Amino acid sequence: MPHISPVLAWFLVGIAFYVVELAVPGFILFFFGIGAWCTALAAYLADISLSAQLIVFLVASLTTLILLRTYLQKIFIGRFQLDEASPQAQPVATTGVVTEDILPPAPGKVKYGGTFWTARADEPIPRGTMVKIVQQENLEVKVSPLSETEEVQ
Repeated sequence: MPHISPVLAWFLVGIAFYVVELAVPGFILFFFGIGAWCTALAAYLADISLSAQLIVFLVASLTTLILLRTYLQKIFIGRFQLDEASPQAQPVATTGVVTEDILPPAPGKVKYGGTFWTARADEPIPRGTMVKIVQQENLEVKVSPLSETEEVQ
């Protein structure tokens, strides 16, 4: 049976972790890939035993996981904020059209931005009326009828 060097073995294990990370969500296996590559580097620089390699792998993997996961997750996955001042939470001067009557307190439907939204209003608004999006909160919008002086956007 051919002998494979520990450096190559750990390098290939690292690549395997990266490939599996693409298929499994969670952004955790990435750090085990880093640990495997750190172990490959340690095995390249010094002749260390298998138990020492396993310790280097565990320490490097867990250290990078604990220290870098939150930071790198923001970079690779992005952030989602629910603060009231965000532009997504309160669109300014956006208009849409009512596709299902809004009869308070029951919601209706509005189409804007190419998507249908659940909509609430302070007054009844019939289907086909142009409305101004006053506020967006999660997957629901608050609307008001567009006055004749306001411009459609």
